[in-house]
Amino acid sequence: MDLLEHSSFKVPMILLQTVLEEVRHRSLPLYSRLKQLSQSEDKVIWVFYNEFSSETSVVRTEDETPNDKNDRSIRVATQWYNEHIIKARHHGTTERTIPVVVLLTDDLANRERAKDCGIPAIRVKDYVSSLPEAGHLLDVLATNGPNEADSIRTASKQPNIYSEHLSVSSSKAGVASGHFHQGHFNASKYNYLEGTVNVPAFSKPVLLVGRENMNRAVDGDIVAVEVYPQSEWRTETDEVLDQEATLKDDDPEDSDAEDDHDEETSEKKAIHRESPDTKLDPRKGPSEPQPTGKIVGIIRRNWRAYVCHIDRTSLSSHVQTGSTLQTVFATPLSRSIPRIRLRTRQAPSLLDQKILVTMDRWDSTSRYPEGHFVRSLGKVESKEAERESLLLEYEIPFRPFGRAVRECLPPEGDSWVVPPKEETSTVWAGRRDLRDLLICSIDPPGCQDIDDALHARRLPNGNVETGELTPAAEIVNVQFFKSVIASKMAFTYEEAQKRIDDRSLSDPLTESMRLLNSLSRRLKAARMAAGALNLASPEIKIHLQSAESSDPVDVEQKALFETNSLVEEFMLLANVSVARRIHEAFPQTAVLRRHVAPPKTNFEKLQDILRKRRGIELDVSSSGALAASLDKCIDPDDPSFNTLVRIMATRCMLAAEYFASGSVARDAFSHYGLASPIYTHFTSPIRRYADVLVHRQLSAAIDFSPLHASLHSRHRVEQILDNINRRHRMAQMASRASTEFYTGLALKARETLAGGTLPREHAFVIRTFRNGISVFVSGLGLEGLILFEGSTSYDADNYTVTVHSQTGGDDLGVSVFDQVEVEISIEKDRNTQRGKVKMQL
Repeated sequence: MDLLEHSSFKVPMILLQTVLEEVRHRSLPLYSRLKQLSQSEDKVIWVFYNEFSSETSVVRTEDETPNDKNDRSIRVATQWYNEHIIKARHHGTTERTIPVVVLLTDDLANRERAKDCGIPAIRVKDYVSSLPEAGHLLDVLATNGPNEADSIRTASKQPNIYSEHLSVSSSKAGVASGHFHQGHFNASKYNYLEGTVNVPAFSKPVLLVGRENMNRAVDGDIVAVEVYPQSEWRTETDEVLDQEATLKDDDPEDSDAEDDHDEETSEKKAIHRESPDTKLDPRKGPSEPQPTGKIVGIIRRNWRAYVCHIDRTSLSSHVQTGSTLQTVFATPLSRSIPRIRLRTRQAPSLLDQKILVTMDRWDSTSRYPEGHFVRSLGKVESKEAERESLLLEYEIPFRPFGRAVRECLPPEGDSWVVPPKEETSTVWAGRRDLRDLLICSIDPPGCQDIDDALHARRLPNGNVETGELTPAAEIVNVQFFKSVIASKMAFTYEEAQKRIDDRSLSDPLTESMRLLNSLSRRLKAARMAAGALNLASPEIKIHLQSAESSDPVDVEQKALFETNSLVEEFMLLANVSVARRIHEAFPQTAVLRRHVAPPKTNFEKLQDILRKRRGIELDVSSSGALAASLDKCIDPDDPSFNTLVRIMATRCMLAAEYFASGSVARDAFSHYGLASPIYTHFTSPIRRYADVLVHRQLSAAIDFSPLHASLHSRHRVEQILDNINRRHRMAQMASRASTEFYTGLALKARETLAGGTLPREHAFVIRTFRNGISVFVSGLGLEGLILFEGSTSYDADNYTVTVHSQTGGDDLGVSVFDQVEVEISIEKDRNTQRGKVKMQL
């Protein structure tokens, strides 16, 4: 697919219906790419519906597999096309040269059968090698399958490093019988030799320790796991182990089973450095051991294109220039992905470039997966390359919208305005005119999606029209209708707060905002009383050089105002009210959002840390009990301690998710964090697709517009929401990575402005390891990892690491929740190859 999409590959192609259907069966994303490519104006591609033609349609025989039938169908179509062109040339053209249609296939058996029938057939690699642009195009070909003679290595001649995977059918059968367990593989972000798999049968994830037990799984793969006997269970390691540091001397040409003795020895030492007590005696550690096991089969790969850079040390010392084919390591941006071995002729020219690499295979005889080069994204640390790499790494679509989407917009584009109110106007049909109301918007500064519009006014009966609420903020009535509004003012949170607080102002708009603020306090109090959680996540603000510039100059923690809460409370109220209405109208397909209560075991470590380090008991028996306990987590000398504990508690939670109302039982609808029995996302259709679906359902519920047939199908809605949940997770990770990148630029600029003086900040220790600590800088909302290079001792039970003095002075003991001072600098990260915040005690 990467070859077909390459800008230098412009040969005329015939794409058969049989091929399209087979691709669709194997991978919908690939099918979508192929369909889009066939319609591209930059390519010369004809789609031939061979199965609808009497001359090329074939019927499967009794002794023929579906794959064999498809291969025969492709051969028949190729042969017919050649005969058809010859006849066409004889009957209507004076051209002497007759083009030949060649079957491109890497299937050896298919090529041999084609040649037996006189059909021109050739390997893709051989065909590409004959092209003028072969030097670049050969790099984007996938590595050959195990049945090809010219693979990077001959698998049958190498001893295995890993156990062979069971087939998909055997893996699924083992899961069905209860012998195996199925789940997603999650690579550890601290130790490349550990991973976990969450499975329904256990309250804790299954721990996989060492390469053999992870058995070639890549982060996100759906795997089958065999769980070891309980006597083999253990806790996670307490050491930070980095792949780049441990395996820095690996040779990409020799990283096979027969050459891995030194690496295997160092890895086994790293695995066994932890205290043996944590394996067998749960009383010796802070929490009970978790199940351990090994991966026996891959049910579905989650491989994709990865943003990488070429590891300079993996280039042959005698081939630093030129276009010699060599094997090198591509280091992925994400630490959760192993290094990828690839063969390329462009290695020297790709140094210091962000590149896109696709995984092709991972043999049981190879320490690393193999892949191929797709394209270069640009120079490392350039903002253009970094932005595109972030979007690609987290699969964020950023290409222009297609014609079908653009045609949904008004032809006037952003010049569109609300037309005059007329009886014949289709825009005004069924809408209420609310332009006389004192409506204002309150959004973050610089916000482009102005979508938080509010108003409130007292009614003659004493209630308040903002929906319709009593003065005590109890719902009296809810109405849903389309309208036209005219906002009287666009406020930022800070501007709105100043307006409310300014007692010299008493105009109707200001009084309306004060009324909204009073109601929001009552709404929040009611939520808290019902058991809602007031959690926290670090948010920072990047200061740019100017409104027109994208160059950061400083960073600080975002300021919060009471008006933030004002908007949030009415947003939550609207979302809850809409959720009830669409569930009433569409009990099987309503698009809702839920937050499942986390297992109590998720809080075990945090409870133990608070008890031992601060003498605080954390009650997690219910959301209300947890909320009350969090309120008591106070340090009189540092208010930020409470925020820190709330952040740590948030990380113990499960992620909220979208779901179709008919997919789960009614008592499973609830949102744990909000303490709401039903919830959805309605208030941001300008930036969230889930909200667009909810708007469509609400519009149909109030008989304003019909609902598309697909949204009446629970199965279809479930498919859409599965995709939305995945996209939501990826967008969150992209947002964090983007914030980290721009924070690094901002701190670098701050350091430059300070004349090279490194800034120092107060921080809390939030986790200890055998060889380091993780700290949180509350003033900047930043988290950092500090590793110790000297001699240390570790008390896992008390979450304390002691750094021994190298000069005969006092040893330094550091524990979780200790306050420390850190020096902040920016260094180039080995994986991402961009500036990263580095902290030092």
